Amino acid sequence: MRDPMRSRSFLAGICLGLTVLGAVAFFTLGSNGTQPRPVAVALQALPSRISLENKLTTSTGRSIRSSKSGSEGTSLQVSSPSNNEDVSQHPLQNARLTSDTACPMRYPRLDAKQLKAGHKPYIYGGHAENCTMCKETDAQSKFCRKEAGAHICSKDLQNALLSGQLNEMERSDILTFTPCDMWPHFSGRTIWVSGDGTMEDTFRALECFMYEFLAKPVEWRKPIKLNAAQRNRLGILRVECLNFIQDTRMCYIRCDVAQCQLNHVLPFLAISSKNTDLYMVNFGLQFDPNYINQLSDFVGQLKLQQHKLPQVIWKDTVPTHYSSPLGDFYGGNPPFTCSPLGGGYKNLWHSPEGHLETWDPALSSLLYGGTRNHASTQMLQAVSVPIISVYNQTVPLWQYHRDGECTHYCFPSAPEIGVYGLFAALEQLKTPHPKAGLSVPSNHTESESP
Repeated sequence: MRDPMRSRSFLAGICLGLTVLGAVAFFTLGSNGTQPRPVAVALQALPSRISLENKLTTSTGRSIRSSKSGSEGTSLQVSSPSNNEDVSQHPLQNARLTSDTACPMRYPRLDAKQLKAGHKPYIYGGHAENCTMCKETDAQSKFCRKEAGAHICSKDLQNALLSGQLNEMERSDILTFTPCDMWPHFSGRTIWVSGDGTMEDTFRALECFMYEFLAKPVEWRKPIKLNAAQRNRLGILRVECLNFIQDTRMCYIRCDVAQCQLNHVLPFLAISSKNTDLYMVNFGLQFDPNYINQLSDFVGQLKLQQHKLPQVIWKDTVPTHYSSPLGDFYGGNPPFTCSPLGGGYKNLWHSPEGHLETWDPALSSLLYGGTRNHASTQMLQAVSVPIISVYNQTVPLWQYHRDGECTHYCFPSAPEIGVYGLFAALEQLKTPHPKAGLSVPSNHTESESP
């Protein structure tokens, strides 16, 4: 006589196997069942991860839950209050269309037909009418056009990224995004970008995107000379700035770790910036056992010095793709071989809504953006700091690393996605020029800048 318990276990095993195979097939094949989707989903996830329709608060409602897939198989996924909302109705897509009238440059908005016909998106090196960059032959101009230079992605990788995003245009408008959309948030301010090399990459992508607004003659990366009092108080920092029209600047401060931000950058900004400036920061990659305490100290200083600091925007930590289950770096010498997170798409994939999912509990931390982003999101959202959350969109880009390592990305890829994420975060702030380092106080009056 057949053992009923053994029969049920056998059937459950079959169902689980079919479920996993089905999930792998769904992620690996495109909508027509023939094309790979890893690059396509990179931008599909953008609205839900940045919380465009929920003012950057989606991650506070995240939880790991089991969702039935087939009869017995389960997957872990991120859930949020906005997961089921119609992205096409998001006001950001309409708000952006009104910004061109105040723009000193002309950037006709591209549509899907033009993009498919070969017009390059502005975020990926396309140029404006009556442009300067498109006529220059210097190395920086070629780099900004994504034609030549160090760290430029191959043509095949650029085409693959663009092709995937064209298939997802109904969910994200990064391809129709223009510098005129960003300009109202920049004009008259200094945008301070600080962090490690990945933040410098975001700065480079941002300066290329806003290239045509540079003041002439262009003085690339002009260092700020610190006076004796500043050097004594702050130590020596590498501070490099670009001047734009309409009294606008972009500055990069190289400062990799939390203690550097606490001991050097925050005091520097307290005496060298205005409340109406922007301060985009991250120090997540330089992880150590004290990271949680360092984050807590950083948040505490933001609260104490909010009347002296610019508007703070946190950039989440990009994934690394080293050959370990979670993509982390465990030492060794380059060149390294980069790999998909979780060991491959059979273990970690995107749902149709763009959320990361897995059947493996050992990978559950990736659903929160990894250990670093999980900690920083909770702490910074608790004090209403906007967060540029583009982790999900860069998870599939394991082939877009450079220089024989698996941390920094080539251009265009993750850095440009971060630029679009910055715009999305700025759109969520209530006023074009906030009056405090944190966005919570409503009765704050601007302090005098030294």
